[in-house]
Amino acid sequence: MESLLTKARVPGTLALGSGSWPLATVCSLLTLLGLRLLDWLSSKYYVATCLETDLADITKSYLNAHGSCFWVAESGGQVVGTVAAQPVKDPPVGRKQLELFRLSVSSQHRGQGIAKALVRIVLQFARDQAHSDVVLETSTVQYSAVALYQAMAFQKTGEHFVSIPMGLGGLSILHFTHSLPFAVEPGM
Repeated sequence: MESLLTKARVPGTLALGSGSWPLATVCSLLTLLGLRLLDWLSSKYYVATCLETDLADITKSYLNAHGSCFWVAESGGQVVGTVAAQPVKDPPVGRKQLELFRLSVSSQHRGQGIAKALVRIVLQFARDQAHSDVVLETSTVQYSAVALYQAMAFQKTGEHFVSIPMGLGGLSILHFTHSLPFAVEPGM
C-alpha cells in the first residue's frame, strides 16, 4: 500500500502548491481511486487472458509438456491455490531455468502459508530437475506477492513497463530470480 500512498502524494503536493487543502485531498483520493481501478481492470484482463490460454487446457500446457508441472492446494475438497512451472525456452548461457507461473491463493485462504508452500514445491521441483534458477514476473501492484518472493530469497533482476499509460501510473512488471545451489551428482 505504501506505493499507492506515495503515488497519491504527488498530485496532493501539487494541489497544495495552490494553497487549497480540499483540492489536495480530492486530488489524492482521485489518484488512489484511479490506481485501484487500473489495478482491478488489469487483474480482470489478466485472469480472462489466462483462462483463454494456458489455463484453458492445464493438461496440455503443463502436465504433458516435458519438464513442466502444475500443482493445486486443496482445503475441504476445494481448490484454494495453484502454481505452475515451465522450463525457460532460451535461458542465459550456462543456466537451466524454470519459470514459476500462475501462483494464486483464494482470498479466503490467504495468510495461511499456502502461497509459501506452493513456492517451496516449485523450488524443490526445480532442484530435483537440476535447474540453476527459478524465475518469475509479477506486477508492482501485487504487494503481497512481491513481499513473499523477497522473503523467500528471490532477487529483483529487472523491471519493465507494459505500456506508456502503465508507466505513467508507476505500474511495472518486476522480474525475480531465485538461484539454486548446483546439485553435485554422486561420484563427481
